[in-house]
Amino acid sequence: MDKYIDASALGQVLLASIIGGVGLVALFALGLRGLSAAQEGGRSSGYVVAGGSFAVVLAGIGLGLYAILAA
Repeated sequence: MDKYIDASALGQVLLASIIGGVGLVALFALGLRGLSAAQEGGRSSGYVVAGGSFAVVLAGIGLGLYAILAA
């Protein structure tokens, strides 16, 4: 079975998929929650959380596009 499947590469792809798929969606949800808290409760820290979360999500999207287009 190792002759046909590279377990190391499979693990790397699985890890990247989990981070990209679940991690970025969770960060986006955290950003929306922070934005909601800032608008409803008047907490300015919500804007900081939202801005940071959205910045990381945009960086992840940019990295993904760079990886695809550079190939």
